Amino acid sequence: MVDEAAIVRKFMDEEMQLTPGALETLRKLPDADAAVERMLAGLRGMVKKPLVITVDEVTRFMGGEEMGLPPPLEVKPTIEIEERLREVEKPPEPLPELVHRRFRPLAAEIEADVEVVRDITGRSYTEGGLKDFVKLFKDRYERLRDLLRKRVELQGAAPIKSASSYEDGEKVKIIGMVADKRESKLGNTVVELEDESGRAVVIVSKRGRDLAQKAAEVVQDEVIGVVATVRKRDRAPLLLANDIIWPETPAQREPTRAADPVCAVLISDLHVGSEMFLEDAFAKFLKWLRGEEGSQEQHELAGRVKYVVIAGDLVDGVGIYPQQEEELLITDIFKQYDAVTELLAQIPDHITIVIAPGNHDAVRPLEPQPALPKDVAAALYDLNSVMVGNPTQLKIHGANLLIYHGRSFDDLVATIPGLNRQDPIPPMSKLLQKRHLAPIYGGRTSISPEDRDYLVIEEVPDILHCGHMHVFGQKKYRDVMLVNSGTFQERTMYMMSLGVKPTPGIVPVIDLQTYQASVVHFA
Repeated sequence: MVDEAAIVRKFMDEEMQLTPGALETLRKLPDADAAVERMLAGLRGMVKKPLVITVDEVTRFMGGEEMGLPPPLEVKPTIEIEERLREVEKPPEPLPELVHRRFRPLAAEIEADVEVVRDITGRSYTEGGLKDFVKLFKDRYERLRDLLRKRVELQGAAPIKSASSYEDGEKVKIIGMVADKRESKLGNTVVELEDESGRAVVIVSKRGRDLAQKAAEVVQDEVIGVVATVRKRDRAPLLLANDIIWPETPAQREPTRAADPVCAVLISDLHVGSEMFLEDAFAKFLKWLRGEEGSQEQHELAGRVKYVVIAGDLVDGVGIYPQQEEELLITDIFKQYDAVTELLAQIPDHITIVIAPGNHDAVRPLEPQPALPKDVAAALYDLNSVMVGNPTQLKIHGANLLIYHGRSFDDLVATIPGLNRQDPIPPMSKLLQKRHLAPIYGGRTSISPEDRDYLVIEEVPDILHCGHMHVFGQKKYRDVMLVNSGTFQERTMYMMSLGVKPTPGIVPVIDLQTYQASVVHFA
């Protein structure tokens, strides 16, 4: 019996996918395993291997005799035909519409599969009172505490109040929310932790380089675990830290793979309405999606795009930063959304567009943000779109995708030594380490006091897709694919003041079956 899964894996190992028809054709061959090996050997010798193996590819490599087909008729050109061929110096250029007609995207034959797993849209019931903030931080603490308890280093962690019952020199494990962090007169780091039972003062010595580095990365209002030595004094006991532990993301995870060889394009920060919006680069991107631009290899890649996911800042907005009006091409927010809708309407109908807002979009500034409202951007709802909030957790073709625009990066870069605005990957890694999308309260990232903290990363995603930084970055962190999708906007005065050098027009394309990332440049 032919092992179909084994055949599929062999082609995936070579970074190629089989269409269902190609797999069925190979399976029916008299000696399928040997035929597959011969075909793979031939493909390895090619300068440019096809990304998708179709029935035509199988037929071409196997030959008619092996496929059980009669030998082809041999046709020799007559002298008259040869003379006519010599008269033709150059074949006529194909008409553009015929080129487009030959573009047959594989994704058009596959049904979309999008499931919204977690999203604030339609579920925000807060009144903004003190009790609502208490509920929010209680929910944050309890869910992150439960994650920390699963860490081997924190098994048997005790309530903070019980630390006073430990003898001098004993080891204690506690889990708490960071209530305060400061530097002592001796240069040590002092961290105050609290839980439901009380507070404790933890001293992190500056002498241990690794531990001091960990202490530098502790931020206000996050939940951490500490292993410490108890030192009894006349007053409350002091805890001398031996280790600081974050909830962290488990290593060696196996992502959920799509059943079909489809891809997702991840973009953000279009900033339509700005004079700096790169309309020409975005037009090239749209033509590429329609198979009107690019090499044959790029056409094959574009033909497998089933989803375009936008992680916020579709428009530049109005009054977002000082002197913004000097750089606006469209000063009316409604007309900005009309313009972006006109652009997105050019995406082929077989592609599903997932749209989340960012801090420049016309939604509340408090996170989590609901989806763009219909009274502002009604036309976007008429597209083949899925309108979601920020953040949102989705399953697209089975792959677990977490979308977060990334406003909290401003706070992380300003707080944690070593982070900067030119490399988005380290800040994204910190979010997964801390298992929270906006751990710092009271900074630039305003938080809505909901009953549930929608910014806790309870379920680890296969892909974390962010924007906001305007700098492209793509890397794996503990088997999670991190993608910051850059921008389609040139450098503004505000970015210059921040020292940001954007990398516009770079589009990452993620294969949801193999998790291979391809990058296409349009600027």
